[in-house]
Amino acid sequence: MNVLLIDDEESMQSIMSAFLKRYGELHDEPVEIKALFDPVQGLFEITSNGSHYDLFLLDVRLPKLTGDEIYHSITHVHPELLDKVLFITGYREDLDARFPGKPLRVLDKPFRYAQFEEQIDAILKN
Repeated sequence: MNVLLIDDEESMQSIMSAFLKRYGELHDEPVEIKALFDPVQGLFEITSNGSHYDLFLLDVRLPKLTGDEIYHSITHVHPELLDKVLFITGYREDLDARFPGKPLRVLDKPFRYAQFEEQIDAILKN
């Protein structure tokens, strides 16, 4: 499983990486993680190499470019990737306001591994 993780907090990147490695071990699946702090680099990576990834983990509140802005860009550039996006946020209301009525995959902070695993399973089984 190839994962692109975009989050500006080092602690969240560490937690998400640990959860992804655990997921890979429990599901006997190798995991490759590309973690980026800069959302602009993240958007460039998605637009350039998006088909390489099985999963995109996006924080919502990021400097320069928010996760919902990245998602909006994906809708225009690579709409086939939208089902692979999981927002990880403590600010669901930002997404609800920006995309009213749109069924988004959101993992609300704080969360436990079981909730994370359930979301990843749903994405990978699509």
